[in-house]
Amino acid sequence: MKVDFHCHTTASDGSLNPSELIDLAVQYEVETLAITDHDTTSGYSQALEYATKKGIRLIPGVEASCDWQGHTIHIVGLDFDPDNEELQKGLELIRALRQKRADAMIDKLAARPNFQKLDLADLLEQQIGEGVVGRGHFAQLLIEQNYVKNSQQAFDKYLKKGRVGYVKSEWPDLADVVNWIKQANGIAVIAHPGIYKFTSRKLNRLIEDFITAGGQGIEVVNHPRPSSDMMGMAERAKRYDLLASIGSDFHRPEHSWRGLGWLAPLPEHCTPVWEHFKKPLFINGKP
Repeated sequence: MKVDFHCHTTASDGSLNPSELIDLAVQYEVETLAITDHDTTSGYSQALEYATKKGIRLIPGVEASCDWQGHTIHIVGLDFDPDNEELQKGLELIRALRQKRADAMIDKLAARPNFQKLDLADLLEQQIGEGVVGRGHFAQLLIEQNYVKNSQQAFDKYLKKGRVGYVKSEWPDLADVVNWIKQANGIAVIAHPGIYKFTSRKLNRLIEDFITAGGQGIEVVNHPRPSSDMMGMAERAKRYDLLASIGSDFHRPEHSWRGLGWLAPLPEHCTPVWEHFKKPLFINGKP
């Protein structure tokens, strides 16, 4: 059974709408999916009926932004009650903080002579549509306006720390986000732990604080091929008795290095997160 527990739609910064993502899951033979849009469950809600019609099991999911010791950390929530009031209020707060950052980024970019010919606010609104605003939308806008050739250039030239369009994020604390997911009877998972580029000791401290807050899982597999990074996360999952998750972090089809469901198998010594879903999955005859 193919599964993917980390992907995005137009409800946040993905390029496919929820129904299109489900169609892609069918095409790629992904049988169980969690749509984990940034700080919203809208993508899940929009896709649920269509996913059922297409024979895809859809797990409630979200990717929530939080702060840990001055670093932005992403926590994936899985298999929670999407109608939980405390979780939804928390996600609403994060979306408001995202909008505040976006407004400040527009002001900083608009003050530069090479951007003054553009109505950045209007262009960004067109780029976002009904989604949750993120820096990826700014990157796509810069690509479409021919300021850069790709997303990496957009961040390197304009959006990352130290560049003209950078604005420091304000997020709720790690413990708050984990608690919201727990209150909704969900499973909190550290998303793509390798992306933070922490030292081994610092990553271990993050994991320890995450567990203290009530966190239960860690993404072990994010790529289609086994790697030393993956094995390191698998070892940590075992050492800290964490559930192991897998997810591509899919955003758009043109990102050919990150296909939906294109994931290496979970190492055998890990405890799969799906064994602890309210309705456990059965893979190869085993839960």
